[in-house]
Amino acid sequence: MRAWQVNSFGEPADVLTFNDNAALFETDPDQVKIKVEAAGLGLPDVFSCQNSYPLTPPLPFVPSQEAAGTIVEVGENVDTNLIDQRVLGPTLFQEQRGGLAEFCLMSAQAIYEIPDGMSSEEAAGFYIPYQTAWVGLIHRGKITADDTVLILGASGSSGCAAVQLAKAVGARVIAVAGGPEKSRFCLEIGADEVIDHHSGDITGSARELTKGRGVDVIFDPVGGKPGRAAFKAIAFEGRFVVIGFASGEWARVNISETLLTNVSLVGAMPSGFSSEFYIDAHHDLMEHWNDGKLKVVGNQVFKFEDGLKAIQHIASGKVEGKVVVSVSGD
Repeated sequence: MRAWQVNSFGEPADVLTFNDNAALFETDPDQVKIKVEAAGLGLPDVFSCQNSYPLTPPLPFVPSQEAAGTIVEVGENVDTNLIDQRVLGPTLFQEQRGGLAEFCLMSAQAIYEIPDGMSSEEAAGFYIPYQTAWVGLIHRGKITADDTVLILGASGSSGCAAVQLAKAVGARVIAVAGGPEKSRFCLEIGADEVIDHHSGDITGSARELTKGRGVDVIFDPVGGKPGRAAFKAIAFEGRFVVIGFASGEWARVNISETLLTNVSLVGAMPSGFSSEFYIDAHHDLMEHWNDGKLKVVGNQVFKFEDGLKAIQHIASGKVEGKVVVSVSGD
């Protein structure tokens, strides 16, 4: 089996290698084996190479936490009628068996049929960004159509999904991005306003755009100084939803600051829920997709042999939307 593998920790260029003869995964009783058509990549793949991601698998491992493809084998506890079905879902990345390979494994409880009209590349980039946005905004952030939502890292994969999902439920969206190209991209995917943090102050701009009131919900996959600046623009009884730390550090918030304005600090880790929870979330997301309100955006589709270039592209900070690797095509 051909696969990209991380055999030691360091920068992706130094540790990610292409293996023409990687061991083929065995399928456990409750798993399915997928012939991968496309694999989705994100910042966790960069951080895992560097061993700075909390859920980094043991060495050696195959990157990519989500993929799309065709079921070619099922475990003994799985219905054989699933064979030949095209599905999307999370890979067994933490068990070293990610999607950046010709074949990957998935739990039979966490696969979703790819609907007609959705390409393999779009399917490979749908599950994690939109589940993350759904958990952060809908389940934990409790957003409504009356809310103004500020989204950090809005041009990235989870940020891009959050912009679209917030608009799908009728909220006002203020996107934060870096530079004119990313700012323009955020407007194209539906943001009502954009703060370019390269040329503007996040706190002051957010306050100005809300006429001094502040934003109701902050979706923060970035952390660090941008997260701190956004927090300073939160409204009374606002919700600060913690998603990640793409900047390399978490946003600094003093607990006492939450008291003065009744602000809620909300953790939003899209894992640990029941399979029924994810099914319900996926069904809700697919309704929005069917209505044309959600779309995996980005023209950053790389060939399988360019898997290293794909991860380096993410590390460069130039991503607009989702990065996907086409493994075998539709």
